[in-house]
Amino acid sequence: MGVEQVSFVKDEQVMQDFVWHLLRDVQALEEMLNNGMFETEILRIGAEQEMCLVDKTTFKPALINMAVMERGAEWPWLTTELAKFNLETNLSPRTFTGSALSDMAAENMGHLRQLQEVLDDFDARYLLTGILPTLRKNDLDIENLTPKPRYFALMEALASHRTSGKFELRLAGIDELLVQH
Repeated sequence: MGVEQVSFVKDEQVMQDFVWHLLRDVQALEEMLNNGMFETEILRIGAEQEMCLVDKTTFKPALINMAVMERGAEWPWLTTELAKFNLETNLSPRTFTGSALSDMAAENMGHLRQLQEVLDDFDARYLLTGILPTLRKNDLDIENLTPKPRYFALMEALASHRTSGKFELRLAGIDELLVQH
């Protein structure tokens, strides 16, 4: 996908420069939108598939994403996500016509088949779900964060805006989950 460049900003002037550049980028985007600088005749579509990695028997989180990434290093379509038990496949962008959706599905199934061959060596499998039903509070520990600078920077940014001494995760629905760290 892109090049991962992460830095931890501690200096006020560096942060101001960043915000200034960000605002300039937003202005450039606004100008491009207002002046019709994006193609309009061709519709394109792209997608990503996020997944959880789980033990084949217990379906509990399998903390193996970095080992799997190592084994699939030649796959440009495979990338990490926030937790050590998450991965993501990225599908090729394509023109959104005719068989685009079935072509994307076939591409994703091919990726998942390749991925499962690697996961078999770890007695694991992928589970296509947003929230893993077998998740426990201790699975959400900082030790299970994917060890990449971008995720540590995200956690540091969240911590710097925390108003109390804890994080709270609330998932509402038929089943509710409330976790405080």
